[in-house]
Amino acid sequence: MSRVLLLSVRPRFAQGLLEGTKTAEVRRRFPDVPAGTTVVIYSSSPEKAVLGTMRARQLVRSNARDIWRDYADVIGIEHWELTEYLSGASECSVLELDAPDRWREPVRLPELRRLLNVEPAQSFRYLNGRQLTRLRALSMNNPEVPSMTRSIPVPALS
Repeated sequence: MSRVLLLSVRPRFAQGLLEGTKTAEVRRRFPDVPAGTTVVIYSSSPEKAVLGTMRARQLVRSNARDIWRDYADVIGIEHWELTEYLSGASECSVLELDAPDRWREPVRLPELRRLLNVEPAQSFRYLNGRQLTRLRALSMNNPEVPSMTRSIPVPALS
């Protein structure tokens, strides 16, 4: 499995993304995100939890004027907010997203820290496929959460 993007967003944006009403995320800086990349949606304070996943459609490099023209109806913010956020940026990025999958149970920050040793970044960070598998298991309240380490067989006592 390729890299997974853990995207930190404000709660109102996380809700819009997972409801499918917000299908694009604007950032001043974004790394290359190949189409098909799994994007894990982390809702920042006060929720502080992973709420689900989406799929990256494409990453578009642009500017504030063109972003507003092309994405105003799917970015979930007002014009003044976009202008203020992108003030001084010569270039910015829009990550188009689809396939929202809201998880049955959120995975809270303490679980991320304790069970996965993951600290969400202010904007984004990468996860590996094993971490995503474990996150999904946690979201289903599965007591058989896959281990992050290989299990070592223990010999039976005779």
